[in-house]
Amino acid sequence: MTFSMVMITTIYTAFNHASSSHSAGGNDIYHTNRLASTGLTYVTYTAYQSLDLRYSQFTTYNDWFKTNDTNIPLVYTQIILVVSLLIYITVKQRYNMTNMWMYLLMIINLIGTILFPMVNDLLLLYIIIELQSYSLYIITGVHHKSYNTTRASMLYFVTGGIASIGILLASYFIYNIVGSCNITDITNYYAVYRSNTLFDSLDILILALMFKMGTAPLHSWSIAVYNYAPTYITGYISIVAKVSMLSWMYTNSNLIHSDLLMFMFYISIIMAAYKPLFQVNFKTMLAYSGMLNFGYLLLPVCTQDPSYYMYMMQYVVTHVMMFLCLLASNEFVTKPNSQWSPMVNVNQLIMPNKLLSMCLMLCFLSLMGIPPTPGFYGKFYVMQSLMKFNFTVEAMSMVMFSVMATYYYAYMIKQLATNLTMPYSQPINKSVALVMSMLLVFFLTYFVYMFNILDVISMMLS
Repeated sequence: MTFSMVMITTIYTAFNHASSSHSAGGNDIYHTNRLASTGLTYVTYTAYQSLDLRYSQFTTYNDWFKTNDTNIPLVYTQIILVVSLLIYITVKQRYNMTNMWMYLLMIINLIGTILFPMVNDLLLLYIIIELQSYSLYIITGVHHKSYNTTRASMLYFVTGGIASIGILLASYFIYNIVGSCNITDITNYYAVYRSNTLFDSLDILILALMFKMGTAPLHSWSIAVYNYAPTYITGYISIVAKVSMLSWMYTNSNLIHSDLLMFMFYISIIMAAYKPLFQVNFKTMLAYSGMLNFGYLLLPVCTQDPSYYMYMMQYVVTHVMMFLCLLASNEFVTKPNSQWSPMVNVNQLIMPNKLLSMCLMLCFLSLMGIPPTPGFYGKFYVMQSLMKFNFTVEAMSMVMFSVMATYYYAYMIKQLATNLTMPYSQPINKSVALVMSMLLVFFLTYFVYMFNILDVISMMLS
């Protein structure tokens, strides 16, 4: 269905581009984006109607893809995430960020994002991750008139290529040992022989995926890319690829050496809690914030606990709402840093809209873990699972570095609080306001139906 959306959008965009050369065509791009948004909404509904496939351990294409209880909720989460982020470019903004091929590239990227958690073969893993990565490289550099955007795209391409070499190298070593690239065969081999050499080969694969995710200590490139890229592109690339890769790791966590994940967890939370204390660039701060939260998500991957779903769900909602607030606030910038990133520093967070400022403050409070925001419940269930598995030191480390990270969140909240004293208020785009209001309702009432979500997750995993 998503592939059909790619074909339809490609043909429509091509005809639309040909006809726009003979007419004004000012709103043609927005019409294309709205058509694609409607189609993706239908894809989401179709995926929901196919829920029963998870009961039969359904496999397709010579056992290359596997659908089960673990990866189906992750696929739904990723579709909803992408649709929520893409709604922003369906309406005209003050600083125009539209491109006629943007939506098509994002749908192609969505194909890789959806398929990645279901991959059951190492060769296909490489193909799908390259489908996802190459579309992200092009999306990052789609606004090529900006020097920083081109710089970010080239840096992303070079570092992604190095990580891809690691994936191929690990696949070669694993095939040399097991004699198969099928992950089910690798799991069976590991259950019988438990070879240390296999552990080393799988460690190379996990390190390559961590490199692509931008977790510490392999994170410096990601901070630079997120800083150079336009704000809208940063909001997209900083979460979509990470969610799909980490979801695959969670689905196949029985193959992963837990000591390696623990090492990456400690390095990530230390770097992400300490480094932003000396920053004034809020895009850099949010990049470290993403590293901190995905460091927390490595713990449920180690324990194979359903708290992963709770934390991932609340973080996706918080991330989308936070970047929509930042993008909406671009309307009020009088001296933009550039057309692609009007706001860069924390002192530019001046919004003559009190509700918008309060929404962004709620997002930061959620990232801090202040009750009753969704971020509190996400961290609570992760820590509860850690105590259940007797990971006391990791739970204490999570609390300690969360408190340390509170400082730079509070620094941004302090700047936003100055907007609440403004005597006037300016409205934002009505379409963006509608999406933000829907997310805000979910955000504020999360604690009401949180237990229903837990029941649904328990039923799906039982």
